[in-house]
Amino acid sequence: MQQDTLAYLRCPLDPIRVTSLREEREALVCTQCEVRFPMKQGLPILIAEEAELPAECRTLSQLPCRKNR
Repeated sequence: MQQDTLAYLRCPLDPIRVTSLREEREALVCTQCEVRFPMKQGLPILIAEEAELPAECRTLSQLPCRKNR
């Protein structure tokens, strides 16, 4: 993904939409809570149901960005 495009994207799970994403292998990763969004054919899939939660979270409500807001 081009860096200028990535600079505009924000984590869709962040309630106030300020948290950026970084590219790692075949995914975009939230810089705050480490949720991984897959990329398919070069496009990010920024849908909660497609996201891979960090190991310490079993549900979306347990994400740090959801607890702190």
